[in-house]
Amino acid sequence: MSPRTANRLRSAVPVVVTFVLVSITWDFVSSYLRPEMGGPVPATATLIGVLIAIPLILLESSKFEERFRRLSFPAAVLLKTVTYVGALTVIFLGVGLLVGWMKGLTMQDFRDSLPGGFAAITASFVLYLVIIFLRQLDSLLGPGVLLRFVTGRYHQPRRERRIFMFVDIEGSTELSRNLSMEHYYGLVNDFFRDVAGPVQDSRGEIYEYVGDEVVISWEYDTGIRNANCIRAFFEIEKVVWRHSGQYLSRYGAVPAFKAGLHEGEVIAAEMGGLKKVIAFNGEVLNVTARIQGECNRLGRRLLASRQLVDQMTIPQNVTATAMGTIDLRGAGPAEIVALG
Repeated sequence: MSPRTANRLRSAVPVVVTFVLVSITWDFVSSYLRPEMGGPVPATATLIGVLIAIPLILLESSKFEERFRRLSFPAAVLLKTVTYVGALTVIFLGVGLLVGWMKGLTMQDFRDSLPGGFAAITASFVLYLVIIFLRQLDSLLGPGVLLRFVTGRYHQPRRERRIFMFVDIEGSTELSRNLSMEHYYGLVNDFFRDVAGPVQDSRGEIYEYVGDEVVISWEYDTGIRNANCIRAFFEIEKVVWRHSGQYLSRYGAVPAFKAGLHEGEVIAAEMGGLKKVIAFNGEVLNVTARIQGECNRLGRRLLASRQLVDQMTIPQNVTATAMGTIDLRGAGPAEIVALG
């Protein structure tokens, strides 16, 4: 199973569970309010919940969803909801016709059942609106960040072992001179969008954007597993290459980038009053930034600390070249490995 497929399945589970629970609850409440309709049928309610979830799952994981990423927050929420409910309506009508035909019902029976079906679709619209709003908000803050705030995971500072990757666009100064400000920031923003998919597929997270640099983080065990933190870099390369035609047509250039990788202990905590963020503080951030800063001098695109590389199995299609011990400015000596 590919990382992208696994990520989509993980994302689909809470959606399906939510819709199934709502559908079963609806079934029990309806049975209580209208006992003449018979008792609840959990199996049927479960099936309906799954059917309601299908449009959202399929469309959210398709290329169709990428078109919504350029829209404003309210436009994306509304258009996604209308589109998904439209797909849901088609599914409901199709399933209703099929079930009616199998039971030998007439078209009149089908038409008589439409008010109840449209009531369910209306309820689905409201539920879709709430779920899509929360998913868009989660995407706005960063996947998982909203849940961390709600659960208070970092309300008190806590120690964590994490992996960090600093990814920086090469030649950004020259790009900013050759492009208008609008086009330059458009290129940077498109690059950040291309970074998002591979980061999510590798179960990482975007920690912050600093100018034309993006800081990516993984929980230690997740980043080490299957060398996720290394694979993410090369997956980003593939996505940017796949979109090279779009970059050239819009900006006349394809962004090249370099990155540094390191791991270590940080203090994670909610910071701020008027505006809250989940911040990571630790020497590992400084060291990672300095490792990335050596890429130009060494003529390499991806550098990592030996400390990190020795803790995982390098992918077969990736070569590791020892660069020796380098005195990192402001961070001390570190043994560096080039990956490519």
